[in-house]
Parts: sequence; structure tokens; C-alpha cells
Amino acid sequence: MAGDSPADRGRGDRNAKDPMMARNGSRHLAAAAATALAMLAAPLAQAARTETFANGIRATIHDAAETAAMCVGKADGTREFSHPLGGSVLLAPSTRALFPFDPEVVAAALADMHGFDTDVDVQVYILDGIPAETGSSFARRGAMFLSPSFAPADPAIVSYIATHEMGHVLTWAFVDGQPGRWEAYASARGLDLAATGPTAPHAWRAREILAEDIRYLFGGSLATRGAGIENHALATPDRVEGLESLLAGYLAGTAATTAAIAHAFPNPCNPRTTLELVLPAGMATDAGADVVIHDIGGRLVRKLQGGVAANGRVAVTWDGLDDGGRPVPSGRYLYRMGVAGVSARGAVTLVR
Repeated sequence: MAGDSPADRGRGDRNAKDPMMARNGSRHLAAAAATALAMLAAPLAQAARTETFANGIRATIHDAAETAAMCVGKADGTREFSHPLGGSVLLAPSTRALFPFDPEVVAAALADMHGFDTDVDVQVYILDGIPAETGSSFARRGAMFLSPSFAPADPAIVSYIATHEMGHVLTWAFVDGQPGRWEAYASARGLDLAATGPTAPHAWRAREILAEDIRYLFGGSLATRGAGIENHALATPDRVEGLESLLAGYLAGTAATTAAIAHAFPNPCNPRTTLELVLPAGMATDAGADVVIHDIGGRLVRKLQGGVAANGRVAVTWDGLDDGGRPVPSGRYLYRMGVAGVSARGAVTLVR
């Protein structure tokens, strides 16, 4: 597909630049007391809330207390966070006090995005631990995962990161899989998609450049205060003729999908994965999906029903167990997802 060359979907956005990480810890000497207060306050934190902003973004924000409650501890000290719409994230153990982002600041940053009129849902997970794989905040498909800092983060930094990650979500929703859109963007930006894929240096990845362009052009005042773009070798996007109108056009309305598509993420998995059915354009449903999973030999492994419907997609979690509750062995598994007469097939590899 047109958007595949710069995509790094299997690994998410490996955002290596959270500027608040390890910057200001020395100024906050009361870390232990702060941690104790945070633990006392956690049960009083808000549960998920959904807000619709004037720009068309509908954000469901899960605060740190809620995401912590979704985590399962492991013997090595890590914790696994899992949610049907976001998938799973392994959180590294920490010996230092961590400060999760303020959900009000995150919500304000998304509300302050302007210059486009869209229709998209995003799940925002404010984490209380640092993702083990990326070491920082990242986005995956229709979700963003916001990593805590080692000191209370300045609202401008929180706004910068949340808006940048929203840029990744918008890229997934309106550029990935849309014929010609990556090529048109790369042409306007003067990028070689073959040289700016997931193996390029972080600031030279096309996905990072586009997320930064979206933040710079459409972010609020806090998200753009005193900041250019991450790649200082490139012109700022406001100096690229026609780029703002091109991107605003991409973000307008609802992303078009002509046929149902099935995805699994993560893929490979160990063992939990999210199976997702992307519905055709114009189709909406509140119903869950029917999922049938077979092994490569055609033997029935598991039947699932339900899941979560949002943003023209239905997501169902498979925990790597068969219908008898037994762990299935490593291997490739085939699945079929269906809802309201629409279905698609996919495959997922389980590696234990």
C-alpha cells in the first residue's frame, strides 16, 4: 500500500525525544513524599472520560490511576498494561519517583488544535510507568500512550508531546492506506520515502516529520511555544508552499475505507493481541464482532464474541488461550472477524 514504506506500525512511534525526561529531577528533592501523596490520591482520580472538541477530535482520556489499575505485575518487576482499544504495553520497573501527565493539560492540548475539521476518535492512556520498549511516549494506531516524567512536567512540554502524538494518530487515520497521500506529502516536503522509513534516524523518519508538521501547523499556543520542529535540517512546514492546505484537506471529514480490513497488533504477540476489524466507509456499528481463530492446520482454536466498537473499527482481545482455557503453542494462527454482514480475514503469529 502507498503508506507502507514509512510506516513502523508493528513497533509504534519510537519517540526518542521526550524533552522532560531526566531534565529537572535535581530540583525536586521531595520525591518520596510526592510518591506517597500520589499513591494516596490515586483512588480519587477520575475514570475515563470522553470529550468532543470543536476540531472534531473525540478523545477518551484514561488517567494514571485508571491505567495503573489495568496493569498486571510480572515476576521481573515489569507490569503489563492492556486495554481492548489500545493493546498491551510493558512498563519498566522504576526506582525513582515518576510524575504522570495532568489529564486536564492533555485535554486542553487536543482541544487547542485548530485549522482543520475532522472526525476521529483517540484513546489517550496516561501511564504511571515508562514503556519498556520505547522509553518514552508513543502512539499506536488510534491510541497514544503518554509516559510520565522524572519531575512535574511543564504544561508546554505536556502539550508539545500530546499534540505530536495526536499527529501520529491523525497520520494513521487519514494518511496510512490512502492511495497517493504519502507520495503527495513526500513530494511537497522533498522527502525520499525509501530513505525515511523506520530504520532511518528518528528525526529523519517520514512519520516523525509528518507528526511534527501537524503539531507545528495545527497545534495550540502551548504546543508550539518556542519550538521549531525536531529535525532542524528541514524548513518549518509553514515555509513549504501548499503543505498546510494539503494536510488540512487530508484531515477533513472521515477517513475513507472501501472494504473491511482485519489487523492484529502487536503481531507477533506474546501472548495477548488485539484483533481489529476496520469497517468500510460510511458503516458504523455499536455491536461487537464474531471472531473465529484456527491454527495453520485448520483446527478450531477459539471463538470470541464482543469487543469494543469505535472510530469505524471493532477491536477484540485474544489472550492466547483456546476454548478450553489452555495456552496455545507458538505458531501462526488464522482468524476471521465479522460484524453486521461484513467480514475480513487475517493472521497473527504467537511467539512464547
